[in-house]
Amino acid sequence: RLLCFHPHGIVSMGVFTLLNAKPEVRILSSPFLYHYAPIFRLAFETVMGFKMGSVAPGDLHIYMNKGDSPLMMVPGGFHEATITCAGKERVFLKNRRGFVKYALRYGYDLVPIYALGENDLIDNKQGGWSWRFWLNNLSLPAVAPWGHWLFPLFPRRGVRLVVAMGPPLEMPHIRNPTKEEVEFHHARYIEALQAMYERIPQEGGQRRPLELW
Repeated sequence: RLLCFHPHGIVSMGVFTLLNAKPEVRILSSPFLYHYAPIFRLAFETVMGFKMGSVAPGDLHIYMNKGDSPLMMVPGGFHEATITCAGKERVFLKNRRGFVKYALRYGYDLVPIYALGENDLIDNKQGGWSWRFWLNNLSLPAVAPWGHWLFPLFPRRGVRLVVAMGPPLEMPHIRNPTKEEVEFHHARYIEALQAMYERIPQEGGQRRPLELW
């Protein structure tokens, strides 16, 4: 199974919540963090004891070819971190189809996961999307965070974080999926994610719409 976590947020606190509950999961980070940030990897694997990997195509082939499961990634990546906005629920998925292609190619079911409250943990300056997305493509996360008033990079206290996991979306095993097949199953995944999101209980009697970028 390939677990798909949303939204990225600034620090992805929901990921840690899930990994504490499911330590058997291998979390796949950006190739830069996995291969070229040894302190990050040391802290994650040695200090925290989590299993880690990379979303680089070559690494994905190795994991999936040998049936490593469950794997988890954040499909929205740095772009989803960049659009983080307190008070909004946003996912960057419209043009993210690679995870669906790999799921089809290796026969992995997709499991949608959503962390309600993740975006409220830290504020993030809005706007300037074109140049910020350009920086993201260079593996430079273009975020402008402000969380705790005294320690801006620390999450706010008192924010309710709810991590919900939907049922697996069964995927066929198609060694060389066509563009049309990828598009079809990408739409199925978005529909499953939206349906799962609607089932998450929210406080205050008002339900935030899920924005699809």
